[in-house]
Amino acid sequence: MVTYVEKYDPAVVKREMSNRKIYLYDNGIASAIRYAFSEDRGKFLENLVFTGIRNTTEAIFFLKNGYECDFVVFPESDKPVLIQVTETLHQDNFRREINGLEKARKKIKNSRSLLITGNIAVPSDMFPEWVEVITAYEWLLKQKHSE
Repeated sequence: MVTYVEKYDPAVVKREMSNRKIYLYDNGIASAIRYAFSEDRGKFLENLVFTGIRNTTEAIFFLKNGYECDFVVFPESDKPVLIQVTETLHQDNFRREINGLEKARKKIKNSRSLLITGNIAVPSDMFPEWVEVITAYEWLLKQKHSE
C-alpha cells in the first residue's frame, strides 16, 4: 500500500541514508483516510504520476539541491527523465518548477525534462526549448498505450 522514493545520489550508501518521499499505490486510500479540510490536488496528482511511473520501472528517485525535482527516472531502454508535477502551472510557481528541472539537468546529464501539469496558465513561449510540457491527462494516456 505504501512505498517510498529515495533521494538520488550515485553513491548507494548516501542514497540509502537520505530522506525519502512516501507514496501510496492508490489515491483512493489517501482520500479515505485523509481528514484535512482543504483539498491538495497537487499531492494527489504527484501520487498518480508516481503510480504511472512505477508501472514501468522501479528506478525512481527525487533530487533536492536547492530546488526539488519530483522524479528522476532511469528507464532501462532510454535516457534518464526528469519530471516535475504541478496541479496548475501559473506565474507564481513557474520559476520554481523550471528551476527544479534546470538544477537536476546539471546533475543528470543527457536527460529529458518533462513538466506534467493539470492546468497550464502561462503562455507557451515562456517555456525553455529543453522542457516538454504535457497535461497529466495526455501523459496518463501515453503511459496506458505504452504498456
